[in-house]
Formats: sequence, C-alpha cells, structure tokens
Amino acid sequence: MRKLVCIGDSFTEGLGVPKTAAWPALLQRELGVEVINKGISGDTTGGMLGRFTHDVVWQNPSHALIIGGGNDLWWDVSENALLANMYAMVKQALHHGIVPIIGASGSGFDPGQVDGEQVWEPVAGYGTLLRRGKEYAAALEEMAKKSGLLFLSFQGIFHDERGEVDQTYFAGIDGLHPNQAGHAKIAGAAASFLREVIV
Repeated sequence: MRKLVCIGDSFTEGLGVPKTAAWPALLQRELGVEVINKGISGDTTGGMLGRFTHDVVWQNPSHALIIGGGNDLWWDVSENALLANMYAMVKQALHHGIVPIIGASGSGFDPGQVDGEQVWEPVAGYGTLLRRGKEYAAALEEMAKKSGLLFLSFQGIFHDERGEVDQTYFAGIDGLHPNQAGHAKIAGAAASFLREVIV
C-alpha cells in the first residue's frame, strides 16, 4: 500500500490556506494515494528531526518527502547544520524501510511585497536569505546525487518567463507564503515528479 508522509514547515503545512487546499491534500487527490501532511509552520530541520519518529516512522509510509530549512536560514543557521539534520532524517527513513525524497522549497518571493506587520525580517536580511536559499537547494541536490536519493526541487516555481516573481501566487496572504493558486502550482509540480515514483 503506497502512502506518502510530507514533513516540513509552513511551505508544507499550508499557512494561510485551508488544509484541504494545501498542496499535500491536492496531491492526494491527484495521485490517488494517501498523503499525510506533517508540516508545522515555523519548524526547523532540528524540530523535524526531533519529531521524525512520531510524525513519519509511526505512520508506516512507503515514502517520505522531507522539505525543511527555510526557517533555519531565516535564523541564519549554518548550512552544514541543516544538511546534517536532513541527512539524519534520510538515514532514519532508510533504516525503517521508508523511501526518502529530499525536497527543496521554492525560495522565490519578492521581499518588497512581504507584509512587515505579519512577518519580521530575517536575521541576516532578505538578500542573504534568498542567496543562501539557492545555495542550500544546490547543496541538497548534490547530497541527494552523491547518496543516490530522489530529489524534488520547487526552486523558481513561482517565477514568470522573465524570471520575476509572479505575485498572483502570493496575493491575499502575507507576500511570503503561497496562496491557494500557489499551492495548486506546487501540487502540480509534485504530482508530475511523484507519479513515476510512487504510483
């Protein structure tokens, strides 16, 4: 029986949208397999690692999609600390016979559109956050490649043909988290990749 657990932060939980409109729920309908949303807004890779047994292993899934690091980067945590936590979750999944899929969330948002009254500025500033987000995604991809693991990237998913952020995917939320249209976009990209992996 195929079952996917998605563990992560607000990108996975779907902050600002109904649970039924978050991309894991849309993905379940798209793929026709059970998809469990274990995203917690504000969580870090360390927090995800701490709850991995409860939230992933005990769900007895066939696959686990692990997407984390955005909040660590927000606090300017070192890249090696993030990679170590992600790798530890991968190893726990493999130990329990679960197929891990490393994910990189889309870091494409426009800092100028972020609602400062709802979201405080990242420790090292938005410029550093966006740069480190791209570097971290590349490091995750390299780790996956070297380890022979599946890798799913959402980098650039919200950019238009000119390479600029399409605000229609963020309108009505806080400028940082995707709205329902954004989650539909994420679900479509995830389904295209996972259909060959899980179904």
